[in-house]
Amino acid sequence: MSFIAGTVIKTLAELIEPSGKSIDTWSFKVSYKATPALLIVCAILVSQRQYYGEPISCDAGAARGGIDQDVLESYCWMYSTFNIPREYKGACSAGDIEYYPESIVYNSYYQWVPLYLTFMAVVFYIPRLLWLCWEGGLMKFFTRGTSTREIEDKDEKKERLVKFFSNNIKNKYNTYFFGFVFCEHLNFFIVVFQFLLTHKFLNHRFLDYGFKVWQYYLLPTEEQQMFGVINPMCNTFPRIASCTYWRWGGGGHQENINAICILGLNIVNDKVFLVIWWWYLFVALVSLIRLICRYIQCRFEYIRYHLIHARMNRYFRRSNKTKKIEEYLKTCKLGDWFVLYQLSKNLNRSFFMDFLTELSVRYDEKEILDPTDTGQLGKQIGDTLVTMLLKPSYTSVEGGEDKDQDVV
Repeated sequence: MSFIAGTVIKTLAELIEPSGKSIDTWSFKVSYKATPALLIVCAILVSQRQYYGEPISCDAGAARGGIDQDVLESYCWMYSTFNIPREYKGACSAGDIEYYPESIVYNSYYQWVPLYLTFMAVVFYIPRLLWLCWEGGLMKFFTRGTSTREIEDKDEKKERLVKFFSNNIKNKYNTYFFGFVFCEHLNFFIVVFQFLLTHKFLNHRFLDYGFKVWQYYLLPTEEQQMFGVINPMCNTFPRIASCTYWRWGGGGHQENINAICILGLNIVNDKVFLVIWWWYLFVALVSLIRLICRYIQCRFEYIRYHLIHARMNRYFRRSNKTKKIEEYLKTCKLGDWFVLYQLSKNLNRSFFMDFLTELSVRYDEKEILDPTDTGQLGKQIGDTLVTMLLKPSYTSVEGGEDKDQDVV
């Protein structure tokens, strides 16, 4: 079990962070890295029979003499129901919950749990795939040879990056920024969608599942017994269910045999979905807080400046051009600020400070873009989100000397 889980997590890690560069935020990683890993581990856990034995075991009582036990259990695994009368005294049974006199409610969805958990893991990874397409390798381009402690040809690389950033600065990175914000919104909507989908998957017993379990275990055992409070875990995942098995009798007539079945799988399912419920709540809150923070960042340039200042505080204290840097960070476009903030997490900090200082000085001297370069300006205006989606945004020359590169 530990070997399988370790292999899966290692594979996910290689898939999730192929470049080793930070191109998103920690809250983004919670959605596409931690959540799929948790769901895959849960899918493996509910597939391991050593923790609960056979997923279903049935007892047909006096009629079991002429029944093949394997056939009965296979049938009931697909067609067992919640319809157990309240008179049944078994603990944690479907009879503890509401009785359905007019309809048959099947609980065969339990056999789909591993596949369903895997499907949810894939859905949570969709925003990451979109962002990898839209990001286009920009951070990899900027950080090539500039993220190590010792940087060769430091001045030459700084000049190259300043020119590249300057030539693409007029709203060029707004598409980059708003693509990322779209993915952050998508993370939030996906976790809400997963809440509702799982609620439907579990016969409308998931939306408040974690809260009800928490409330139940807050009550002392005496009060639980005195007031006849039903464990919500039994409500959502009963251990005992009913099965009506139809077959042809010896006289050529159809007969039915009623069996009581123990759903051993549910001793794992109830705990797995309890963990998932609380995790979804955590992810939803983190995503919502991140969206609120992002709106604040978009609204107040003072906040944007201090986010970079906080990361580079030691270098800001040493600089004699902090006023120009502050003016530039407060007046630049949202996309330009966001790219700079991402660079502050990936570049060598001393190199990034020199790069930011040079960029701010040139901006102050109105040397950011040559107004006579109409070809470059037209190229900037023509860049769209669709273009970034359909082909890589940045290309690199592997091997040899670094060369100036343009957006394709």
